Amino acid sequence: MCEPESDVYREAEVTAPDSSRSGAMLRMGLLLGFGGLVAVGVWSTGGGRVATWLIEREEVLERWVAQNAFAAGLTALGVYVVVAGLSIPVATVLSLALGRLLGFWSALLVVSFGSTIGATLAMMAARTLLRESVLKRLGVKGQGVLARFDRNGAVYLYTLRMMPQMPFVLVNLVMGLSAVRIWTFYWISQVGMLPATSLIVLTGSQLPSLAAVARGETAEILTWPLMASLVVLGFFPLAVRLCWPVDGGEEPGGDGRESVS
Repeated sequence: MCEPESDVYREAEVTAPDSSRSGAMLRMGLLLGFGGLVAVGVWSTGGGRVATWLIEREEVLERWVAQNAFAAGLTALGVYVVVAGLSIPVATVLSLALGRLLGFWSALLVVSFGSTIGATLAMMAARTLLRESVLKRLGVKGQGVLARFDRNGAVYLYTLRMMPQMPFVLVNLVMGLSAVRIWTFYWISQVGMLPATSLIVLTGSQLPSLAAVARGETAEILTWPLMASLVVLGFFPLAVRLCWPVDGGEEPGGDGRESVS
């Protein structure tokens, strides 16, 4: 009876490293695939290609949106989820254009939900692909900092989301390494990004046309509602920084605050 039992133990010892290596290889393959998608998205939208495409097809898009409002909203939502999920740096241009094409309230729904869903998917991808390997490399001290961060992760997340100057992709990555629950991440991100999202979409909804912006026709562009939106949009990050300082309150401890900010 002892020999079969020892055989089982030997098989378990051989299988465990094999499965660990297989899991690591799978994560590496997924990470490379995800990175490839991000690289392709950044390259294909770089150099102002998205803005140029939108301006050249503005009239066609306006007619299509007028005839297919619901389909246009769903399509815009899908595009925005992909853009946010892959962290492609065209979100601001897209938000302004959607405000212009869909109108304030429809665009606000699309951008708010699209950015939050995309951010949640990006956070989940970072957690799946990076968390285990990063935790191994952090060591005892780094894991202790991350544990303290986990205890106050919801507060830190809301603070970071309220600051538009904080890189979108960095917040998703940091939260992917933390143990913040997915639903908590989602609803806090939705609420925290809503003020800045509203201002950007409102600015876009006040534009007379995308082509006028490209031509620089200031007399046609600078209406009073638009100027008010731009002023509020410009002062919003400063107001948040003064009213909700990141370094105020309880810090994550030691070097932890620096790793978050």
